[in-house]
Amino acid sequence: MTRDGAKTVLLVGLVGAGLVLLTNRAAAARKVATSGGSTVPVTPPVTVPTPIPTPTPAPKPPTSPAPPAVKPGHSALVDLVQQAIYKELPQRRLSPLATRELAVNLVGVCERQAYPLDLAFGHAYAESNLQLLAHNSSSGATGPLQVTAIAAQEVGTPWPIESHVIQLEAGVRYMKYLRAKFPECAGSVRETLRTYGMGRGNWLKYKAGELGCDSSVSVVRAELGCTGNRPYSATVIAMAQRHPELKTTAWWGSNP
Repeated sequence: MTRDGAKTVLLVGLVGAGLVLLTNRAAAARKVATSGGSTVPVTPPVTVPTPIPTPTPAPKPPTSPAPPAVKPGHSALVDLVQQAIYKELPQRRLSPLATRELAVNLVGVCERQAYPLDLAFGHAYAESNLQLLAHNSSSGATGPLQVTAIAAQEVGTPWPIESHVIQLEAGVRYMKYLRAKFPECAGSVRETLRTYGMGRGNWLKYKAGELGCDSSVSVVRAELGCTGNRPYSATVIAMAQRHPELKTTAWWGSNP
C-alpha cells in the first residue's frame, strides 16, 4: 500500500469513530442511568408561563353630597297653604280675601312659634273646616282652632279674643302648653290633640274607660268611634300628612 493510500484509510477510520461517538452521546442524552442499571425516559422541562399583572383600576373621584333641599320662603308657604285650602274645600264660601288672610295667619303664627305648619293646617281642618270666622255658640270656642276661654286663660291670652291672628296663636300656644305640662302629651301628638279637644279632665276619664257615646263632648264621641262622629285626632294627622309641602318643623313624640 502506498503512503497516500494509508493516509486515506486512516482518515476514513477517524471519521467513522467520530460518528460512532456522536451517536452514542445522543443516545445517552435520552436516557438516565439508574442505580440498578436500568434507564428511564427523561421528562422534558415544564415551561411555566409568566403571569400577566392585573392592571390596578383608577380610583373613582369622590362623589359630592347632594345639596340640601331648599325650603320655601314665607310668601311661597302662604301660597301653598292657600292652594291646600282650596284643594280640601273646592266649594269654599269665604271670599278669596278671607282665605288669603287665613293662609297668612297660619304661616305667620307657625313661624313665630316654631310650630309644624302641616299639623296646624290639619288641626284647623278638623276643628273648624278651615273657617277663619268659626264660632261655636254653645261652648264659646272661637277661631280656626276653636280656642275656649279656659285654653286662653292657660296661656295668658285675654278673653274674649277679637283678633284672628291671636285666636290662632292662642290655639298653637295651648298645644305647646299641653306638650310641656303632661308627659303623655310630650310623648304623643295624638294624645296632645285628644287632651286639647276633650279637656284634661275628660281625657283622664276617657283613658280610664269611664266615658261612652252618651258623652256631651263631641271629641270624646269621635275618639270612641261613635256613629255619626268624624274621627278627630286621626283626621288631623291624616290631613297634615296629606300635605307634605306644608311640613316645616318636625313633630314631637315617638308617634303621631
